[in-house]
Amino acid sequence: MRLLVPAGMQEEASLFLTDFSGRGVIIQEEGAPPGGALIRGYFLPEEFGVWQQEQLQEYLKRLAGHGLYPLGLEMLQVDAEDWAEAWKAHFKPLRVTPRLIIRPPWEEYEGEPGETVLTIYPGMAFGTGRHPSTLLCLRALEEVWPQRLPLGESDWQVLDVGTGTGILALAAARFGAKVLAIDLDPEAVAAALENVRLNDLVERVWVEETPLPFLREKFPLVLANITAPDLLQLAEALASRLLPAGALIISGFLEEDAPALEARYLSLGLHISGYLSQEGWGALIFRRN
Repeated sequence: MRLLVPAGMQEEASLFLTDFSGRGVIIQEEGAPPGGALIRGYFLPEEFGVWQQEQLQEYLKRLAGHGLYPLGLEMLQVDAEDWAEAWKAHFKPLRVTPRLIIRPPWEEYEGEPGETVLTIYPGMAFGTGRHPSTLLCLRALEEVWPQRLPLGESDWQVLDVGTGTGILALAAARFGAKVLAIDLDPEAVAAALENVRLNDLVERVWVEETPLPFLREKFPLVLANITAPDLLQLAEALASRLLPAGALIISGFLEEDAPALEARYLSLGLHISGYLSQEGWGALIFRRN
């Protein structure tokens, strides 16, 4: 299966096809028209029946409902043995911020002085650092990090809500934080735990399948890269986890959703200290007074 989508949709489409097929996918910008990306997924013939076709069409309709239109869909026949390794060739080390590089475990990358290198297995689930909302969160994290610790602690405690593959938690840990990463999806928890192990951060990152409202601890920094409806629903719970003078970074929403999110979080006693945007996606940085 080959899906041609706008470049800003490449992570959205790749995550859907990874979950839908149960296999890694190829994100291929080469050969795509300007502003587009090719997402390639694989199914065994016996796996792709009427139900799968209906689910795929439902997914395409949902994207269209957000004003994000696939540019084309094509079904091709390929050899299963060739696919098993072929998708890996399309994941290379990726610079996601001026100082942060993400690499798959089968690609070597020797970081330069001042660079931070994270190892992420892209076939697992939920985030390889390519989606604009992930990039925005990483940029926001780098922005607030030098402003940390009015609290005088030796380690900055960070909460990562909806951690997915754990990429934000891993970045914060590499910067020097101790991180509690939570997610309700057991597959995401398993993916994050494996990436924690790959990065040798088991002493700095704890991953739990814990609902946010069950937490009682407060943190100087909270990260939440989740959907706009979840950000609205969990606003009070997220704000309540912040220590005085703490920072909250939220993303995963389109720019058109920013006003409603701003109003919701301002009503909880927070103030805006930053706003970032890229390819129609936004990230907000709030502070507690």
